[in-house]
Amino acid sequence: MKEFLLLIKSEEEPKADLSPEQLQQHIEKVGSFIKRLTEEGRMKSAQPLEMEGRILSYKNGQIVDGPYNETKEIVSGYYHLLAKDLDEAIEIAKGDPRFEEGIWRMEVRPIKKVTGIN
Repeated sequence: MKEFLLLIKSEEEPKADLSPEQLQQHIEKVGSFIKRLTEEGRMKSAQPLEMEGRILSYKNGQIVDGPYNETKEIVSGYYHLLAKDLDEAIEIAKGDPRFEEGIWRMEVRPIKKVTGIN
């Protein structure tokens, strides 16, 4: 099995406009999806990310804050999972109930194993 990082993307705080009932439904659906993948041995970890943060870059001998992307889209969470290949990882991602809400995007990336790191 290969490892994949699925970057969950959204604009601003996508759950901010949900009613308490809708938020509870969202948590239950996504929680069930994560639980199933964990029980299958496919999910290594999954967490939401805080909406704050910084982008750092190196410029003229210094580490600076920015530049920032022109979009409002940010990475709002991740899944670290196992799949046989990219196609299977994509199929797993397609099962995420977030897509039913129509406000999420997901980037699926294979994790490259480099000798001497971890």
